[in-house]
Order: sequence, then C-alpha cells, then structure tokens
Amino acid sequence: MLIKPYRMSTLTDVAHIRPRFSFHVAYPVTDVLLRVEKLKTKYEGKLVGTIADHHVILDIPAAERHYWSPQLNLRVEEDEDAPGMSTIKGLIGPRPAVWTLFMFIYFSIGVIGFFIGSYGISLWMLGSFSPWVLALPLAAVFMLSAYASSKYGESLGHDQAERLKDFIREALEAPYQVID
Repeated sequence: MLIKPYRMSTLTDVAHIRPRFSFHVAYPVTDVLLRVEKLKTKYEGKLVGTIADHHVILDIPAAERHYWSPQLNLRVEEDEDAPGMSTIKGLIGPRPAVWTLFMFIYFSIGVIGFFIGSYGISLWMLGSFSPWVLALPLAAVFMLSAYASSKYGESLGHDQAERLKDFIREALEAPYQVID
C-alpha cells in the first residue's frame, strides 16, 4: 500500500543546536512503528535503539560512540485532526548528559558573571574602581569558549547525525511504504 505524506515541516530552533522536525503521514501509529522497527533491523550495526510505547530512541553503536555522538528521539502520535493518520515529532541532538552539562555551564557562568559584575558596577557607581567590573567581559569570554567547544563537538558528530537523518528519510520517504 503506497501513501504519500500529506504535510511535512522542519523546525530548527535554537540556531540548529537541537534540530526538531515534524511529519504528518497518512498512516496509523502502529504501522509507522512497525516500519521503524523493521527498518531498524536493516540498520543493525549502524544504529541501536529502543522503541517503548510510542517513543523511539536511536543511538550510535557503543563501539563508535564518543562524547559528542548525537541521539535521535521520535514520538509517534495519532493525529487528532485526522483519525487514522500519524504525527511524528523528532529531535536530533546531543545526548542528554552533554546537553545538561552545557546548559549547566552556560547558566553557572551567566549567574556568577551577572552577580559579580553587578557588585563591581555598584562599587564603580559609588565612585571607587573595582576589578570586579571585569567579571562581565570575562564571563562573556568563558561563554564564547563554551560555545566554540560545543560547535567543535557538533562537527565531530556531524557524520553520525547524517546517519540518523538518513534513517528518518528512509523511514518516511515518499511514497510512504510499509516494509513487509
């Protein structure tokens, strides 16, 4: 049975750090999950993953995985506006531990830089020079360093991210076809 997707959109928020996408396909959720499961066996050795309920998590095999390896998360839901159709929402990004670490680094540098810089600016406004004023530009340098290292890590995981994207393209290619 051949059915074409009727609507597709790609959301790239946060300057494509964690690309999000959404597909609406004219097929029930169970058939979409069956296709993903069968396609997962085709990619065995290239990708590993789990399917739990309506959630799919795909990873790079442990032998090839490094700190910067990306992860694919999919959520397959029934389309509320059109019964018998599915909405597939996905996210390709760094593994949760990496994402959490970098958000902690950005938050810590921002908070510490803000409070120390505010203290230094307060002293400066009262008429005495304080070296604490330099905390703001120093915090900006640290944030730019963290950003540069995250971009470097993104470039290290680029080929693996493309492998995950190829899986999605094949799983949802038009015409949409269930593998028997």
